[in-house]
Order: sequence, then structure tokens, then C-alpha cells
Amino acid sequence: MVRGSLRSAALAAALLASPAGAQPRAERGAPSGRGSIGVHVQVSEPKGEFGRNTGNGVGLAGYVLLRLDPNAIANVRGDVAFLTYGSSTRRIPLSGTGGLIQLDLRTTSNIVSVVTGPQLLGPMGTVTPYATALGGFSVFWTASAIEGSNNNNAPFATTTNASDAAWAYGGAVGSYIRVSNGRNPVRLDLGARLLRHDDVRYLNADRVREAYASDRPPITIRGRADFVTYYLGVNAIAF
Repeated sequence: MVRGSLRSAALAAALLASPAGAQPRAERGAPSGRGSIGVHVQVSEPKGEFGRNTGNGVGLAGYVLLRLDPNAIANVRGDVAFLTYGSSTRRIPLSGTGGLIQLDLRTTSNIVSVVTGPQLLGPMGTVTPYATALGGFSVFWTASAIEGSNNNNAPFATTTNASDAAWAYGGAVGSYIRVSNGRNPVRLDLGARLLRHDDVRYLNADRVREAYASDRPPITIRGRADFVTYYLGVNAIAF
């Protein structure tokens, strides 16, 4: 009779524990949760023709990740990234002041990319790999601003020297590295992203320098613009 009671108790315990054991891995804190957000810093490495014309860039990016299936394998991701790949400052005198008033002429070349696509997660653990296919568009522009040398980056005149938009496509690979558990897990996000642009107009440091020296509008470069960004940031489950 005692054995029968023990067997019944064991069976009841197993039945009670089975729902938790069968819980989808997404509910156990998969990197995407139902929805997560991420931010990261990035360094770019231009490739091909773009690499011959420009140098490395730096910037910031953010994204939203939404789970599509109960096991958090399939997700959809939307990214917005800002990158500066060129910057220069020249000290120039204000006309008519005999050189007593000095101004700073700042020129920056930038890229904003808005892309989205599916993201697949690998086996979940302390380190969870992922791969993403991305498509969208990028805007390339170069702008110049004039400010007083003591104005603390407060320009009083700005001009967009060149701008263009192009379709962007590519992908990213990376890994989430768990650093905090709990209701809203936090993970480091380490990876690399390739974006390609088949035909876009842009300026580089040489074209900006030539325009300044000749006192005429800059002449844009037209062609491919492909680059890889290496990023490190944080991903946190939002809900």
C-alpha cells in the first residue's frame, strides 16, 4: 500500500512538472523574447571601389527584433544606422575683418541606412549565434557648416554639398552573449554586417579638398558603395 502511494505521488509530481518542462525555449528567455531592442556602436570598412575612394567610418545604430514562432528561431528585424565616413575642419577668416574673426568650416560625409529582413537564431545558450538577410535603402550626403571658433559646435550657416539615395541589400552574422537573466534578459550583441549599393553618388575627402581649393561646387563620384560594419552593443528583451 505504501508502494502504491509512492507511485501515485511520483506520477502526480511528473504531471505537474510536465508543462514547465515542455515550455517553449522562447518563454525561457530566448534572445528575441517576444520583442527586443538593441543598440550598438560600429566601425565601417569600405570595400572595392568605395574602399579605394574613402576610409573607415564610425557611427551608431539601433534595431527592433520581433519573434515570429514560439521557439524564437524565426524573427524579423528592422535596423536604423548612422555612419560618418569622412570629416574635416578648416580655419578661415571672416571677410572684411582683416583676419581678426576666425571661423571654422566643418565638412562631414555621412550615411543613414534603413533596412529590414528575417533573422534566424541558432542553438540557444550562453552564446547564441544568428544570421540576418537585410534589404532597404541608404542615404549618402555631405554637408558643410560655418561656426565661430568659440561657438561650441553651434553653426550659423550650413549647406548640403551632395546627397543621394540608393537601394541597400546584404546581411549580418553575429552572436548574443548572455550577461544578465531575469524577467528582461540582457545580452551583448557582437557581429558584422555587409551592405551593398549598386549605384550611388557621394563625395570623398579628395573631392571636398578640390572644391575648396578651386572655390567651386564639388564634383560627386558615382559608382558602387559597399562596406562592412563591425559592431558591439547590447540587446535587451522589451516584452
